This record gives sequence, structure tokens and C-alpha cells, in this order.
Amino acid sequence: MLAAVWVWAAINLAPPDEAELPEPADPSAQPEQPDPSVAGGVLQISPLGVAVPGVGATNDLRALNRAVQAGYRWGFSVGVALEPVNHLLVSVSAGFNQTIWVFDNDVDYQLCFANDCFGTTERGLGNLIRVGPELRVGWTSRWWMAWALLGAHVGVSRVRLSCDNSVEVHCDRNETDVGAGLGGGLGLAIRPLPRFAIGLESAIVHTWLDRRDDPFEAARAWELGFVAVIGF
Repeated sequence: MLAAVWVWAAINLAPPDEAELPEPADPSAQPEQPDPSVAGGVLQISPLGVAVPGVGATNDLRALNRAVQAGYRWGFSVGVALEPVNHLLVSVSAGFNQTIWVFDNDVDYQLCFANDCFGTTERGLGNLIRVGPELRVGWTSRWWMAWALLGAHVGVSRVRLSCDNSVEVHCDRNETDVGAGLGGGLGLAIRPLPRFAIGLESAIVHTWLDRRDDPFEAARAWELGFVAVIGF
């Protein structure tokens, strides 16, 4: 009897043969998780935005604030994003933005070109183009990005008169002016994918114009735009 118990125990309690042991999992065989870091090239596109003048009431803004009701804004920037420490976002890029002004046709205003001023029968058309470097510093996680924006730019303002099909000579008049400017703002975006984010960016942008012929001495506006951020 004891011999039978001993044989049973030897068979059932013996350590398994090495050939029967499961092979250890190969770490390289596990599915690779996407890198949540934002480091790399970055393209930020803002296809739809608004610009509202009237931020401030200084003398150099008087002409713009009186003549312009709002503006449509679009732009993009290309650069590089870094994550020097975990969750710290640093992005340096070159940006292009255009604001197409919507002049207020329901009020009287004057546009003055090189000492000649035009009023109620002539309406304005114009836009402001800005090109320059942009710095964004903020916080990032797998699902969210938040940042502060600081930028400098060269602005090109172009304004012309529209006189409702008038044949007057001055109705063909258009002027271009150039000036430097600064801007700053905040942004917030959600990251549905590690290399893609969508959100909003808001900024206040000011451009000093030398008023050689352009009717605006300066242009300042609050801007809000939809942004898409693509990493590559």
C-alpha cells in the first residue's frame, strides 16, 4: 500500500519537464504603443477664425475702429515641437496669417489716403497679412494640450476704395503699407491621436503701420480661431 502511494506521489508531484514549461513572453512580440510625446515637426492650420477690432481706443487705432466692423482670419504655421521634460511643450514655428476686413457700411467714416479723405459714397475693402516667428510654451498630456503664444511679425496692410461702380478716378485707388507688430494669446486643444490635435486659439495682435499712404496708423484686433495641429 505504501509503495503504491509513493509511486502515485512521484508521478503527480514531480517537477514538470523543461520541454513542457511555457516559453517566456517575448517583449518585442507585444503590440507597440504609440509614443504620446509631441516632439517632432509640427504643422498648425487655422482655416476658420474671426478678428474683432476695437481692443483699445488710442488715437492710432481710431480710423480702423470706426471703419471696420470685423474680419475673417485664416493662417498656418510650420515648425518644431519639443518636450524637454515630461508634459512640457515648447514649439517654435514660422507663421502666416491673413485677416480680411469687413468694413461697416451702415455708418459714416472717412478713409484718408495721402492727405485726401473720402467719405460716405466710397466704401473700403482691405486685408492685413502677417508673417513672422511664433513661440508656444505650455503643458501637454496624452489627451490635452494647453499653451501660451508669443509672436512677432511683419504686417502688410492693403486697402482700396469701392465706390459702387462709380467712374470717378479716385475709386480705383488702393494703398499698401508695411509695419512691425506683436501678438500674444492662449490655446487649448484635445488630442484624439498622439500626432493630431484640434482646438481653439485666441490672441490679441497689434501692428504698427507707418502710414505712408494707408489710412490706418495701426491695427489691433482680438482673434479667435479653430486650429488643427498635425505632428510629423
